[in-house]
Amino acid sequence: MTDTKVPSTPDPGVEVAGRPSYGRLTSGEQALVAAAADLVPLLRDNADRADRDRKLPEENIAALRDAGLLRLSVPAAYGGHAAGMRTLLAVLEEVGRGCASTAWVLSIFYSGGVFAGLLGDPVRQRIWAGNPDTTLCGVIGVPVPVRTVEGGLVLDGQWGWASGLHHADWIGLDVVTERDGAPERGVALLPTAELSTRDTWHMAGMRGTGSDSVVAEEVFVPEEQFLSFARSATGAYRRGGEDEALTRTPFPEGLMVPFIGSLLGMGRAVYEQIVEKLRAGRPVVSAASLHARAVDAPGVQANVADAATLIDSAVLQAGRAADDIDRAAVTGAALTPVVQARLRVDISYAARQIRQAVDLLLDVGGASRFDLSSPVQRIWRDVGTASRHPAFTAEINRERYSRLLLGLD
Repeated sequence: MTDTKVPSTPDPGVEVAGRPSYGRLTSGEQALVAAAADLVPLLRDNADRADRDRKLPEENIAALRDAGLLRLSVPAAYGGHAAGMRTLLAVLEEVGRGCASTAWVLSIFYSGGVFAGLLGDPVRQRIWAGNPDTTLCGVIGVPVPVRTVEGGLVLDGQWGWASGLHHADWIGLDVVTERDGAPERGVALLPTAELSTRDTWHMAGMRGTGSDSVVAEEVFVPEEQFLSFARSATGAYRRGGEDEALTRTPFPEGLMVPFIGSLLGMGRAVYEQIVEKLRAGRPVVSAASLHARAVDAPGVQANVADAATLIDSAVLQAGRAADDIDRAAVTGAALTPVVQARLRVDISYAARQIRQAVDLLLDVGGASRFDLSSPVQRIWRDVGTASRHPAFTAEINRERYSRLLLGLD
């Protein structure tokens, strides 16, 4: 996005009960965040259905499309917003207030667009020239061996779990092949219509992401639709110009940071619902209580303050990570090893802070929040599942960070 920055005072922080501040977004970026916020009532109404059906309602995808949010990472040349990470997290936080699974899938679509944008113009035109709202998901983590043949690759295997699969037009699959006697790993992009699916997504939380598995049976992928990790590390896919900044997104950190956006929205959603109940005068059901209303108890007040602070801290840490990604994309400068490690720690701790905040709020929200009719119990399951994604493994991320800080690596 290239429109003029809106003048603002220095960012004073985040108001949990209101719309958070994300620094100096442009007017166009602010419009995207506002469009996401407008979708919250619809997404909230559909969230139980997404959880029950284990995939997003078509109505949710249509709403994202109508709001222009499927174009967040589409290059400007193809009618997209080419939005940076700060904008993405602000959008995802709003979407996540309404439906955690929808926000997660939208983050996947964003990353899919970043990957596709790295490829040559013929492939980009194939994907977006006729439809800038084309959606791309992906599976990266465990590469599946494939064969190199003349003109491309032949895929035969299974990949899981593919979040957003049921609403994606294209998909990027983590593959490894042998070339010149050495393994070469990368992502093969192809239309989802060329694959079959297997019903493998049976989870306690984030059920609406529909993260089933995909199966390829002797599927040919042209060489021009293969993105080599080795070549990407050398900057081979980068493009110049302000509108192509996303092609300079640091990998893999630039694909990990988006995941935190939906969790920020979940934290705010639980906060808003619990605080609303407390303000409405929820009674204390305890013979030992000195207060008729829960809101008047100092312990309840302390939990709310602590939860708000944890959510604020998570937003601030995520925002710092987003700024690092955006700065690297704009300047083309590589992230230092210390910054790479800190980015992972930032989002890991942000995820933990959201989980802790939700637990504190539930401690004062009452056992009725776990009734199956309460949306809070669904969000609690979503937080528990999403915050344990491999991107948020603090036990591993902090070891790497500490070794760099101490000069051991």
